[in-house]
Amino acid sequence: MTRLRRHTLVAAALIAVGLVSVTACASGSSGSRARMYDSVSSMADSSSLVVTGTVDEQRVANDVASAGPTTLSTVRVVDTAKTDADHPAGSTVIVRQHGTAGSSHPGMLLRQGTTYLLYLGPSALEGDLAEQFFVTGGAAGVYVAEDGRTDFRRGMDEGDDLPARLSLADALEG
Repeated sequence: MTRLRRHTLVAAALIAVGLVSVTACASGSSGSRARMYDSVSSMADSSSLVVTGTVDEQRVANDVASAGPTTLSTVRVVDTAKTDADHPAGSTVIVRQHGTAGSSHPGMLLRQGTTYLLYLGPSALEGDLAEQFFVTGGAAGVYVAEDGRTDFRRGMDEGDDLPARLSLADALEG
């Protein structure tokens, strides 16, 4: 292979990597997606909590350096499909989502007063923030209540291969 051709291929590869990086960063306020889910069970396996709950309160915080504004939703747990000793029905969890309602691309933000089926993972942040959660798979882990508290529809389709509707009974196997 000639030197010129090798340099051209290296340059093309670097440009391609750069474009992929820029595309991942430009995916909106929900952040880049490291994994797309092909089943409810795989999303449940990636989650530490799978709960139904109602958003009681919301506030905006700027509590992580260079992360921008974050919406914090206090969710009262109504029922559980997968939980731990600290998050039974009747407890609350704080769900972190990048962006705010006023953002140009807020993604799928939870709404106060609405009931959801949520797939959640730990925030992996430090201090008190370690007790908070992120939605698994961005909007993939959000199902909105349709009839109060037993049937849920997907909040937003981001290309995952997940059912459009779920019940709590199907939340781990779908």
